[in-house]
Amino acid sequence: MSVSEIIDKALDKNVFGAKFKFRSNQRETVETICQAYLDDPNSTVILDAPTGTGKSIIAMWCAYVLKEMGNRGYLITSDLMLQEQYEKDIKEFKLDWASIKGVDNYECVVNELPFSLGECKFKGMSYEQAEKLSCFNSCGYLQNRRRAIDLPVSLLNYSYWLIQRNYVEDKMIGEERPVPFEKRDFTFFDEAHKVDDIVQGHFSPRIQEDIVDRIMEVNRFASRQGIAENVFTKNKIKTLVLDMLNGDREVAFQALKDFERVLFLFGKMRQAGNKTVKRRYGNESVPKDWQKAFGTFDHLKDVHCKTEDYIDLIEEVGTDKIVLDQKDSEVTFKCVEEALMIDKFLQKKAGFKVFMSATIGDVRSFARHMKIDGAKVIRLDNQFDFEKSPIVFINRHKLSFKEREDNLPKVIEIVDKILDKHKDQSGIIHTGSYQFADYIASKSKHRFGRFITYDYAKERNGAIDIFKGVMADKNKVLIGPSLLEGLDFKDDVSRFQIFFKVPYPSLKDPLVKAKINQFPDWYDWKTGISIQQGSGRSIRSNKDWAVTYVVDACFRSLINKPDLFPPSFKQRIKTIK
Repeated sequence: MSVSEIIDKALDKNVFGAKFKFRSNQRETVETICQAYLDDPNSTVILDAPTGTGKSIIAMWCAYVLKEMGNRGYLITSDLMLQEQYEKDIKEFKLDWASIKGVDNYECVVNELPFSLGECKFKGMSYEQAEKLSCFNSCGYLQNRRRAIDLPVSLLNYSYWLIQRNYVEDKMIGEERPVPFEKRDFTFFDEAHKVDDIVQGHFSPRIQEDIVDRIMEVNRFASRQGIAENVFTKNKIKTLVLDMLNGDREVAFQALKDFERVLFLFGKMRQAGNKTVKRRYGNESVPKDWQKAFGTFDHLKDVHCKTEDYIDLIEEVGTDKIVLDQKDSEVTFKCVEEALMIDKFLQKKAGFKVFMSATIGDVRSFARHMKIDGAKVIRLDNQFDFEKSPIVFINRHKLSFKEREDNLPKVIEIVDKILDKHKDQSGIIHTGSYQFADYIASKSKHRFGRFITYDYAKERNGAIDIFKGVMADKNKVLIGPSLLEGLDFKDDVSRFQIFFKVPYPSLKDPLVKAKINQFPDWYDWKTGISIQQGSGRSIRSNKDWAVTYVVDACFRSLINKPDLFPPSFKQRIKTIK
């Protein structure tokens, strides 16, 4: 059957529900994507689908059609919240598809610890052996994992998929065992504008100074149990860590390579520990001291996996691509060649690929930074009614580093006028930094009783709960630097939002500096995506509305750049001088 015939048959059978109707351009997009797969099963599609166009439904329909043609594939999400939304839709449509999260989202039903510290893991059982245990039928992780392996369409998050498609696949091939999550015919990557950050974070080893004490503690335990591979001196380990914390690129990288060999030996200790526990305790519960040791072994294993992959990458691209993010007590090894990382760890690990996002931004910049050649680009029009949702740009005062000291008092006056205008409505202020949040909270005339602030990321969720609470007043203002993505402030929760500072990536981040030097257009492209993401926090449906204000005149340079923002976004901008 053709793509169109499969869709017609699914509609006749109410596969997606009796009340389902395609929105404007959805069916045409599904047919275009599926035809792209038929034309070239190794090709790539970039889908720029603004909020309201239903990109998740498009992905699910494509997966259904391709599955009906005998293909297998993955749906990949960026976070647990989005994965749970997909799970809800899959359940509602009664699709027999699987979903699997990271291991520590599940508890071992025997010892009630995170699954990575479950009884079967302590005793070094393979998954095949664990599936023969009596607890298998009540084990959430093993059940979901088995379904995700067997069923033709599986929902995973990026982190889990990257682990399976890289480390686990390499290990299984090396041991001549079947790869559980093999390369499938198609993969849909949602929230694709985050891919560079996700891949960078996933394959960037982070070494903390306290790892020295953790290594020595678990090494002493291993020696007492007779499973130590070597007796490490604290000075030797500490020297390597200090070289990574304080050395230049060459010194730090050599120390990382030496440290990798240490971590490798701890992996062998972990294997010896599994055998020892299995022999000593059989069907008995594993003692607490062993549980604690295995927790440390698993942490070292995670560091080792990232370190091994990173060393291989740098030896391929050269040490001049290393970026060291060194702080007092930790160092993160990064690589400025994110496109090569994406190509190696993601692109080549998937067959037919669809990269989807509501905020792709400049497609040419996206494709270049993702190392995508010859992709088919589909751009959908925004389906929201933005008549009541202008973007008001007040083009008066720049808050650049050189001009902020003089202009901050003037911008605060503008913010106060906006808050006066919305005195009976709630809204949010995107501050760009905690420093600016503190300034607003201390200088604005509305600071008494109206503002909800937070000092650290860990306090953010509590502040959001207060802001969205059923007892919240209708004139509250949530202020902070990390409100740009993944939040839903629909309807009366937020009727206005203010960009106090254009959210440029921080120049204090050494990776940002390195990427600007190598890819000058990346800085503006990334900023444009953040602005689009932030402007969508308060407008969540076709009937919703909110006024967006930009009070940092630095915005002018961005809106003058062609293709940085989609036409539907630029049409909403009303400039006030």
